[in-house]
Amino acid sequence: MYTSKKLGNQKSQGRAFKAISILLLTILVLIAAGCSNAKPSKIVIATKGNTESNIMQQLLKQIVEENTSINVETVKLDNSILWEAVKKGDVDVYVEYTGTALMNILKQEPERDPDAVYNKVKKMLEEQENLTMLDPLGFDSTYAFALRKEVADQYGIANLTQLAEHSSQLKFAADPMIEKSSRPDGYRLVNEAYGFKFKELVGISNPTLQLEALKNKEADVMITIATKGIFEVNNLVPLEDDKHIFLPYYAAPLVRNETLEAHPELKEVLNKLSNKVSIEAIREMNRQVDAEEKKPEDVVRAWLKQEGFLK
Repeated sequence: MYTSKKLGNQKSQGRAFKAISILLLTILVLIAAGCSNAKPSKIVIATKGNTESNIMQQLLKQIVEENTSINVETVKLDNSILWEAVKKGDVDVYVEYTGTALMNILKQEPERDPDAVYNKVKKMLEEQENLTMLDPLGFDSTYAFALRKEVADQYGIANLTQLAEHSSQLKFAADPMIEKSSRPDGYRLVNEAYGFKFKELVGISNPTLQLEALKNKEADVMITIATKGIFEVNNLVPLEDDKHIFLPYYAAPLVRNETLEAHPELKEVLNKLSNKVSIEAIREMNRQVDAEEKKPEDVVRAWLKQEGFLK
């Protein structure tokens, strides 16, 4: 009798142990399945390595870290390999310019209407490359003529039509071969549209030396990037392209669709910067990094706090 009870208890314990084992195995399987479907905990945001691109990388990084639990890794890649890294999935996000995407990536003919360029680029990148171009940050990093302020005040010059009217009295610092350039976004087409007749072409290839020529009054005007932080600090005036000949280069985040599928919150988070970064703001951030040698992450953090994006 005792032996029968003992055997019965052993059988009951065996069944209980088996049930617990099955339960544990089921839990482990469910955990493993959950892990296999888990979102990647990291995204990679790239910079092209120049001052403005470094700043934009930090804008995206810090806004993502402030509003999500996603870990952000930053990388610097040369323009020549960045696009391949995006296509291979090694980079998830970076900021691209609409004009660059239109001509260099999509190999399209130049267009000058900013909205048309953005819409075309956005559509083609989605259809051909499985990429989403989010809302523009707000500034156009196109080309601009920079004129010495005292000259601008003297002749009342605020745009390129007015510059052309007084060009015969002014010296133009530029690459000696600029008039033969065939770039679709370069000087030749602008000159055809406005009809400049400068007093002298001061042949200087290096933009830094061109700037020095203006500071030393050896020249009066030069072409630069509209977002450079060189204007106020060097008493220069950016002139309006009133005929809209220079191509639009609006900056906008470019994100892999696979990344957005894994982290759908990214779209809303990154679009918090939509049209929030003015040309004056990016100029000032560029100036602080270039002229004051501040770190891009510090400059961006201060701006984001000032604008209420960071606590």
